[in-house]
Amino acid sequence: VITLHESVNEAEAWRRTEELLGQVGIDPERLRNYPHEFSGGMKQRAMIAMALACNPPLVIADEPSTALDVVVQAQILRLLKDLKQRRGLSMILVSHDLSVIAEICNRVAIVYAGKIIEHGDIFSIFKDAKHPYSKALIGAFPRIVGPMSEMRAISGTPPGLIRPPPGCRFHPRCPLKMELC
Repeated sequence: VITLHESVNEAEAWRRTEELLGQVGIDPERLRNYPHEFSGGMKQRAMIAMALACNPPLVIADEPSTALDVVVQAQILRLLKDLKQRRGLSMILVSHDLSVIAEICNRVAIVYAGKIIEHGDIFSIFKDAKHPYSKALIGAFPRIVGPMSEMRAISGTPPGLIRPPPGCRFHPRCPLKMELC
């Protein structure tokens, strides 16, 4: 990737690759290992290193902690936060896991059926969501702090996107729907 996109020789590309692996916590000695020789967390770190190879100003991370145990997930999230700060990166994080969003992001956009239904700073959305889907999504996630409450499932099923419902796409599942929706 480095030699393809930048004017550097192969030796320089290998040196930078070793440096990138070191930055994400993988021993550069493992550079010639095959993917099956890496753990899930190491594979995720290798993918992060690959994403950073050509010094992008923006990284899009799609479900960066999915299928990882909680210890490795915490390590990956810490790494992303550290890289974001150290490299001055902007990051778009795509996730269904609200705890990941709360840990990494400054701003959030809640998406339902392919449309952004609410966006704002992380604290405003989590504290005072306006859209019924945002409220339901937050209510369906367990709380770590504050009073314990029963988690609530969102009834119904998401709409098909070939012929989505008119108006607000959440209205068929929404307990607050009205004609305007």
